[in-house]
Amino acid sequence: MQTWLLVLSVWAVLAVLVAVVLGRGIALADRRAAATGAPLTTADLPDDFRPAAAHH
Repeated sequence: MQTWLLVLSVWAVLAVLVAVVLGRGIALADRRAAATGAPLTTADLPDDFRPAAAHH
């Protein structure tokens, strides 16, 4: 029983740390985007980041 509690506690701490890192990264990206003066769109993405065309 104590093992499960320890595992869940460690998992929760790791999840919070990952959320904080992701949140700070998103906030930093928002600040950089706001500093450019022009809104960023998907057209600003490099070709490697665009989804491939769907083939039907």
